[in-house]
Amino acid sequence: MTQRVLLVVRKLSIGGIERVTVNLANVLAREGHDVHVLVLKGGHELAPDDAVTVHRLDFDKAFRKTGLGLAYDLVTRALLKPLLPGSGFLWRGLYGGRYLQRFVARLEGEHGPIDRVIMRGQGAFETVWSWRDPRLWQVTVSWPGSEGGKLKGFYLRRLYEGKQVVCNTPNVRAQLEKQLGHHGIHPRRWATIMNPCDIEAIRRQAEEPVELPARPFIVHVSRLSDVKRQEWLILAYLEAEIEEDLVIVGDGPKRESLEKLVEERGAGERIHFIGSRPNPYPWMKHARLFVLSSRSEAFGIVLAESMICGTPCVAVDCPGGVRNVLIHDQARLIADNTVTGLATKIREGLANPPSLEADPELIERFRDTRIMQQFLDLPTTGDVTGERNE
Repeated sequence: MTQRVLLVVRKLSIGGIERVTVNLANVLAREGHDVHVLVLKGGHELAPDDAVTVHRLDFDKAFRKTGLGLAYDLVTRALLKPLLPGSGFLWRGLYGGRYLQRFVARLEGEHGPIDRVIMRGQGAFETVWSWRDPRLWQVTVSWPGSEGGKLKGFYLRRLYEGKQVVCNTPNVRAQLEKQLGHHGIHPRRWATIMNPCDIEAIRRQAEEPVELPARPFIVHVSRLSDVKRQEWLILAYLEAEIEEDLVIVGDGPKRESLEKLVEERGAGERIHFIGSRPNPYPWMKHARLFVLSSRSEAFGIVLAESMICGTPCVAVDCPGGVRNVLIHDQARLIADNTVTGLATKIREGLANPPSLEADPELIERFRDTRIMQQFLDLPTTGDVTGERNE
C-alpha cells in the first residue's frame, strides 16, 4: 500500500544528513509513494528526483516578518540568550512547532492525509521541537556531546522526552540512551535503522569521466572541518611513506590551514585538494583505498559509498558508528585512534586489502529499498506523550 510521506530536514547542502534524506526521498518516490520534503533553512546544492515535491519554508524568517515575531526575536536575543546560553532553539522551537503544525494541515488540505513524518538531524529537531504527533519519527545521527549538567538536561528534555527516536547505528543509540538516561529522559519509542544508499545509482555515477591524478592514489571525501581531523590524515599519509598520492575531495573552513600544512611538509605535488564535488564517486572507484580520520563519526556514509564503489576503507576507531559500518574482514582496517595507528592501517590496506566481492551483505545491508521498508514499518499510532515502548 502506498503512503504519503513528509521528510523534514534543515538544509539541502552537500553533507551526510542531506544526502541520506535525498536518498530516502528518491527510493520512496521510485517505489510509488507520494513524497514531500520540507527544507527549513536553505541549501540548494542537492535536489531529489523530479517525482519528489520540495517545499522551502524558513519558519524563523516568516515569524520575524510579523510585528509580534520581530519583538519576540529581539527579546530572546537581547535578554534570554545571554542569561541561558545555548537556549536560542527553545524560543524558536516554540513557534516553529506551531508553524510546522499549520504547514502539515495545509499540505493535507492540498494533497490528502500524511501517513508519516520523518525528521532528520539535530538542527531540524531544534527548529520545531514543540510539535508532537504520533506520525513523527526523529532520526538522530549523533549524540549531543557530553552528558552535561541540569541546564543541558533541560534542553535535551525538550527534544527527546516522549518522542519517537530512530538512531542510525547501534553505537549512536547506545551513546544517546546513556546520555538521556543520565538526565532521566525517556523517549516513547526507539528504533535503529541504518542509512540508505542507492547502490545502482552510486555505481552508475562512479563511471562518469573525471580528471584523475596520473599516479595511483588513495582518497578522502569529507567536509574540511575540525571534527573530520584531516591534519591527522595528512600526517598519517606522510608517515606511511607509500607510493600512492593522496586526493582530498571536499571543502570547508580548514582548507587554508590544511594546504599550509601540506606546503610546510613539502608534499604539494603528492597531496591534491580538488574541492567539493557533487559526484565524488569516480574518485572513490579509482582509488586504491579510502581513508577516514574523523574525531567522531555518527555513521560515516562515505564508508558505505566507498565500499559500494569497490574500494576498501581505513578508518580510525573513533566514537560513533564506524564499527557498525566496517564489519567482518573490513573491520581489521579499523585503526588505533592515533596518527601512527592510521599510518599502519593505510600500509596494511594497500598491501592486503579485504575482498569486498566475497561478502555481499557488507553492502546489501545499506540497500535503499530495504531501509525504506524499515521506515514504512515504524508505528504511527498512539499518544506520543503517553506509554513508552522499547
